[in-house]
Amino acid sequence: MKFNINNKIFIQNLQKINRFITKNISFPILENILISIKNGILSLTATNLEIELIANIQLITHYISGNTTVSSRKLLDICRHSLNTSNINIELNANKIHIISNTSQYILRTLPADNFPNHNHFHHISEFCIDSHILKDMIEKTHFSMGKQDVRYYLNGMLLEMINNSLYMVATDGYRLGITHTLLKQQQIESFSIVMTRKGIIELYKLLNISRQLIRILIGKNSIRIYIEQLVFTAQLIEGKFPNYNSIFLKKKNNAIILNCALLKQSLLRAAILTHEKFCGVEIHIKKNQFTVLSDNQEEETAKDTFNINYIGPSIKISINVYYILDVLNSISSENILLFLNNSNNSIQIEAENDTSTIYIVMLLKY
Repeated sequence: MKFNINNKIFIQNLQKINRFITKNISFPILENILISIKNGILSLTATNLEIELIANIQLITHYISGNTTVSSRKLLDICRHSLNTSNINIELNANKIHIISNTSQYILRTLPADNFPNHNHFHHISEFCIDSHILKDMIEKTHFSMGKQDVRYYLNGMLLEMINNSLYMVATDGYRLGITHTLLKQQQIESFSIVMTRKGIIELYKLLNISRQLIRILIGKNSIRIYIEQLVFTAQLIEGKFPNYNSIFLKKKNNAIILNCALLKQSLLRAAILTHEKFCGVEIHIKKNQFTVLSDNQEEETAKDTFNINYIGPSIKISINVYYILDVLNSISSENILLFLNNSNNSIQIEAENDTSTIYIVMLLKY
């Protein structure tokens, strides 16, 4: 294996994959990246076993095909301390990597490429394309509802479902739920239901910070693969059955309370100053065209904030985690929201005034 590449381009791609490198005493090859050359494409692969990222670079100078693995940290440090405008020459010789950069020469030990864990034999059961901005927006609207270190491991991630050519994304931690969907036209897509890990969703979101483009997604039995520009992102899926969420939505939506997002957010932030550190709860009173938020804490301090609304229905008194509502408001771009109290008075349903594709459910607090 032998190639020559511009140092700046090499660094940019090494940095993209380097965050997936983990120190692993029992499995030292995970501290390496897989370097392979085939058909004029230089591929750099990093994995932490849960997530794999491949950066593909088109070589424009003479090369010799081959593959090996080498320390990602050392290779990146060598490139960082070389001139950006220079070229890096790399050659595999007698199981060692020889690197020449300007007046510097390095020899690094390698580990066999055959021992590197990768997803070379990826088989998919469904495939579709989606606008990168739409996918990023769907993650933004729901990701905050994912569980964190929940014993119900299937809640520590996000459900992706394809139903009748509509992609649904659902996240819940058992106390709140966010769901959004989009119709994918002009495609015939096999239905699927998978759960991506929390880390997989977060890393995917970072990779979607790109100019608007169509991206390709493959769904496997145990993993998902996504092609983004010259990157190939593969993430393990969570095994287990995601809870049936359809039953918690209101079948009939009557007596919607229309609230201005900005006024509600300001009021909640004022009351949040004096909420209990553990429960973060506020009381909400709605009656006679008035919306009142009350809070107190363990030091017996209290806060009360009131603003006018257009409401003439029966009086309502509920308790709720203030930050759950604020998370929803931060994800909504419309001027107003529609708030519904469910029939059993144990949760509320929130929708944006101008977005029927997204629904939020927040459980009420019981004192």
